[in-house]
Amino acid sequence: MSESTPTPTPSLRLRVVVAAVGLLAVLLVVLGVAIDQLVGLQARRDLHDRLMATATRADALVTSGEPPSQLVAEVQGGGIRAQVIDPDGISYGDATLPPTPPGEVPPPPSRPPRDAPRPAGPPDPPGPPPEDGPAPPRPPPPPEPTSTRVEHRLPDGGRLVLVADTTATTALLGQLRTILVVSAVAVLLIATVGLIVLVQVAMRPLRRLAGVAESITSGNRGRRVCADRPGTELGRAATAFDMMLDALEHSERRSQRAADDAERAEAATRSFLADAAHELRTPIAGIHAGAEQIVSAASQRFDDPTERAQRHRAELVLADARRAGRLVADMLDLSRIDAGLQLDTLACDLVVLAESERERTAMLAPSLVVTRTGVTALTLTVDPVRIGQILSNLADNSRRHTRAGGSINIDVQRSDTTATLVVTDTGVGVPAAQRERIFERLVRLDDARSRDHGGAGLGLPIARALARAHSGDLVCTESATGARFVLTLPVTVRSAGGSR
Repeated sequence: MSESTPTPTPSLRLRVVVAAVGLLAVLLVVLGVAIDQLVGLQARRDLHDRLMATATRADALVTSGEPPSQLVAEVQGGGIRAQVIDPDGISYGDATLPPTPPGEVPPPPSRPPRDAPRPAGPPDPPGPPPEDGPAPPRPPPPPEPTSTRVEHRLPDGGRLVLVADTTATTALLGQLRTILVVSAVAVLLIATVGLIVLVQVAMRPLRRLAGVAESITSGNRGRRVCADRPGTELGRAATAFDMMLDALEHSERRSQRAADDAERAEAATRSFLADAAHELRTPIAGIHAGAEQIVSAASQRFDDPTERAQRHRAELVLADARRAGRLVADMLDLSRIDAGLQLDTLACDLVVLAESERERTAMLAPSLVVTRTGVTALTLTVDPVRIGQILSNLADNSRRHTRAGGSINIDVQRSDTTATLVVTDTGVGVPAAQRERIFERLVRLDDARSRDHGGAGLGLPIARALARAHSGDLVCTESATGARFVLTLPVTVRSAGGSR
């Protein structure tokens, strides 16, 4: 039997859908990150360009002599807050701007911006007015996380601080990210459903291929896939499948023709053997009768040496005639078995049949110890002639292969539904590799039988066929002393082909 390595057969539909959706998800993630980065970068660049344009405008206003307060009023607005620090350190504009980032030199303390509105608050406490002089600097407010700060040196030596509020830009980027995520999830869901449908449609040729294979298995051997485009992947697979089916069908037809020829030859051989056996019965019977008459006549004149020699030759002819008669009888039995053996069943005692065979064997082989064991009575519905033939074949087989001084035992036992008859001897036994082969026709074991004393190799096959005709069986099992044959018969036996 050929061995083959199992081929992995995962779900092609699942693999295609998972691979395509996974690839699409990776592409959507890369696209979303790229869009987020590009839009954010462009927004920051636009805002920076806007701040630099405001700074350029402030340079032009300073050059034209605009005062700092007017400069602040001109450049701030539209989300941009401005603060001007003149060369003297005086601040103008929005005093709430974030401080100078770390690493930069902060401007010197200055008075509150002149033009900056005073923030609303509780009234000044009563008391003397503060003395003239610079007011103590207020602590700078914390830097704003949603703002962009640009500090520009003016042509007159002052500084311009511009801060643009990026809250709207940040919110816009957040909305963009949300839209990207929701859109990606929606695209993945739609793509998954679409891929399932498309793969289902694309798998139709494979389903048809499987359907053709199942139809061929169920008996429709003439079906083929017949690929319309043999150059594609599925077309090559379908073409190879059709070629395999053609080869198998051709081989099957050839095997069927060979089986039919063998069956016809076997039928012709059986018919020839049956006809030959029938034709041989008459001359063999004549030879047997003539040899017996010669032996009987020679026995009356035993003192004559010529008559003794004549009797010896007649006894040899008689022995060969008996052997030929047994062979013809076996051939006829085989032809009847092949044609469908009819059993004459009736109720009989298997123990009586076994005892009768024990007595016959003990008479034919006085040098052997022949015994019977087991139950004392066992009534079965069988063909007593055929069961006696089975026992005779088994006993003769043991008698021929057991040396003088050996023993043969016939044991009869019964279970609930089975009767068992075991014939055991102390002969040479049967090798384990040959225990099934000895039931084939015309098989002789050279190391256990000789041509002079063995049979033609038909006794055991006939015995097994007769046992199976009784719905039983005959097997050869292991034994420590010699050969061991086990005949099993059902307690209630139905006739094979009916009773005559």
